[in-house]
Amino acid sequence: MESQKANKGRRSYEPDFKAEILRMLISGKSVKEVSETFGIAKNLLYRWKTVSKMKTKAKSTESESSVKLIAEIAKLKAENAKLKTDREILKKALGLLSSSD
Repeated sequence: MESQKANKGRRSYEPDFKAEILRMLISGKSVKEVSETFGIAKNLLYRWKTVSKMKTKAKSTESESSVKLIAEIAKLKAENAKLKTDREILKKALGLLSSSD
């Protein structure tokens, strides 16, 4: 009986194969059709779709936050340049006021 259990392990699928199956599902093929064609359980196909959507959503969120960070950095650099200019002006004004004594 143990030899039957040893042979009955989880099937693993290559990432390229999963990607191709997901392309088929996205292009309009039904889960039932793909399941019957390739012998993959429907619930597994639904899980792959869900995980794929979550990864896509995470990537778009990362890119949005990257854009926000880049904009914030540009704003801070501009503010830093303005503050440096203001500091130089104040240094010169202080030098002029102190030398007149």
